[in-house]
Amino acid sequence: MSLYMILGMGLIFVGAVLVVNGIWLLGKGADSDVAILNFFVGILTFIIAMWWAFGELWAFGEYESGDAFVAAGTLLFSFTYLWIGANAIRGIGDQRSFGWYCILVTVIAIPTGYLVFLGGDIGLAGLWWIWAVLWATFWVLLGLELDEYTNPIAWFTTIVGLITGAAGYLMAAGFWPWAV
Repeated sequence: MSLYMILGMGLIFVGAVLVVNGIWLLGKGADSDVAILNFFVGILTFIIAMWWAFGELWAFGEYESGDAFVAAGTLLFSFTYLWIGANAIRGIGDQRSFGWYCILVTVIAIPTGYLVFLGGDIGLAGLWWIWAVLWATFWVLLGLELDEYTNPIAWFTTIVGLITGAAGYLMAAGFWPWAV
């Protein structure tokens, strides 16, 4: 199973959770329902990241060494969704700490997109840059507490979720045009 197929599987669910989180930011949806999907996606992407970090451990008949770079990028997502899930289930209103985490992720996502671009995958590079902008909007909303931007950020989150889910589907199905 290729890296793209595994990544695609994860991104289908990342797309789903972004759509749900965007709708939740619009005030539609219960915290406990949102928490369940965020925990699921956080755990799923964590498992994928660990698989990439430590090698595929004979899962498909042969051992391949791990890829810490790919795993680290995936863990940025895992921790994001686990944190959102934990805050939602606990009803945390003050999410400034999470907002400041998001600007750190933005700073990491920008050069990650560039490195992926240099590796030949312009589509995945574009996704990294879109996610960098998304995480930056979460910093604006949560870290800087600029609530007047909630609706546009919610809609942007939903749109990024649709794009991410569609990209994940193409990867999982083996149709990602920029697969290297």
